[in-house]
Amino acid sequence: MIQATDTPIYGIHPVEELLAARRQDIEHVYFDKDKKSQPLFELLRVCRRDRMSYNLVPEAKLDALAGTRRHQGVVAFCSVRPYDDIEAINDIINTKPAPLFVVAASIEDPGNLGAIIRSCVCLGADALLLERKNTVPLNAAVAKSSAGMLERLRIVKPRNLEGLIAELSADKGFSVVGAAVNGGVPPDKHDFKRPTVLITGGEHRGIPPYLQKQCAVSITIPMTPNGQSLNASVAAAVLLYEIARQRHS
Repeated sequence: MIQATDTPIYGIHPVEELLAARRQDIEHVYFDKDKKSQPLFELLRVCRRDRMSYNLVPEAKLDALAGTRRHQGVVAFCSVRPYDDIEAINDIINTKPAPLFVVAASIEDPGNLGAIIRSCVCLGADALLLERKNTVPLNAAVAKSSAGMLERLRIVKPRNLEGLIAELSADKGFSVVGAAVNGGVPPDKHDFKRPTVLITGGEHRGIPPYLQKQCAVSITIPMTPNGQSLNASVAAAVLLYEIARQRHS
């Protein structure tokens, strides 16, 4: 059995086993861009079909990632803990009157993602939804930054995040709220007591356009004229606190 680890999994057969047993937990796959074989082509085809995060890199890069030259042209990394299945979302919807799902989009810094996970646990979020690409993997640095909270939160990486959010909005009555640097309503002016999807953006790109268009409401945290913006994890914590305040009151 392959364990969740930061350690690279390399070799055609081990990576095939990983794809068969824990596909949803694979963070990234690297292929030798110059090596050609039918087994490698099949692995690459699966990555493309399932919209997995992968790169074609020079052999020297693959050697460095694997820590060996016996990688057979492929190296994979998986999360330090298994992701929750999409059924976890349905379980929450069926058992809680007003679920709160957080989407941490395009977070690149492991410290920020770990801090967001910690805030989600402390302030009552029911699950964290992550993109399949453009987000830092659940690695040891994220686990450390979460201060032990990584195992206490349901974390899902849906195959089709955009479709899931659209379904939650149209069929499940969720309010989809996006965090904006400016131009949105203050957090205390929005009713967060109903089922909510809170989408926060990354450190550099904010909320990606494909998710921004799904936001029915934009929320902006008021700041002094000297303040330009808050750190991504700090902004998430402020918004989660306001949601908890409204719901507990």
